[in-house]
Amino acid sequence: MSEPSLLAAQVRAARALLGWSQGYLAEGACVSRSTIADLEGDKRQPHEASLFVIMNELTSAGINFTETGVEFRDWPPRDYVPTGIRQKNAG
Repeated sequence: MSEPSLLAAQVRAARALLGWSQGYLAEGACVSRSTIADLEGDKRQPHEASLFVIMNELTSAGINFTETGVEFRDWPPRDYVPTGIRQKNAG
């Protein structure tokens, strides 16, 4: 079995820094939880549009993706509610 890709590890680490579950990120990015699980498990890359939304939600929450991992852009991190959850709660 190959070592997980950097992107898979970064998405897992970003969620951990934010304290988000796979389900929370999935709901916020309007993708399925299995899309997040498959990405993090390095099973498959999501469609380009899905990957864009996932990465956008994580960076909007204050995550910087580096060459070797992830970090918070600012400290302390600001509260951020992903777009899909904000839209669901507003409706």
